Amino acid sequence: VLLGDLFEGHGGRPLHEMLPAMRRLSAPLGVWAVNGNHEYHRPNKTASLLWDAGIELLQNRWVEIGPGLVLAGVDHFTRSRLPAPKTDIIAKILTNKPPAATILLKHAPLQYEQATRAGVELMLCGHTHGGQIWPFDYLVKLYYPLLEGRYEVDKMTAIVCRGTGTWGPRMRLLRPGEILRVTLRAKTG
Repeated sequence: VLLGDLFEGHGGRPLHEMLPAMRRLSAPLGVWAVNGNHEYHRPNKTASLLWDAGIELLQNRWVEIGPGLVLAGVDHFTRSRLPAPKTDIIAKILTNKPPAATILLKHAPLQYEQATRAGVELMLCGHTHGGQIWPFDYLVKLYYPLLEGRYEVDKMTAIVCRGTGTWGPRMRLLRPGEILRVTLRAKTG
């Protein structure tokens, strides 16, 4: 799964140069992505690039990717510098999903209370870069209480990945980049 901010929206390398590498991504149940805030600098180009790479973009919808397993994705709500939606978008998009284990892909680690109320068992996020540069993480944590790592929120597990890129200065200090491997296991008992 790709949790957004795949593309730097402020210049840099042309997007099409990433296509060969993205086409090599594969997974038994498909490669899935959600938009981050950077994708909205060039929304038409990024969506078509994902499509060309064979990556499925989850924009405020869910898909049953296997028997008893639902994967849902929520768009990053600050894409137009708007406040969070007034409606509970997570509950809205999960309406009519089958009774199944539910994983939510969400760029920013916010709205986790709504996710657990909607029956999400696992929420995977990014966006914060874990603060990226110490001691900047203390400031980032004021807005994003789930800064990096694994959290238990009621009956839901939330995992926030630091990601591999940077924001602003192209450096990290005591907050190295990461790619996570999450192993899912069926509930027992």
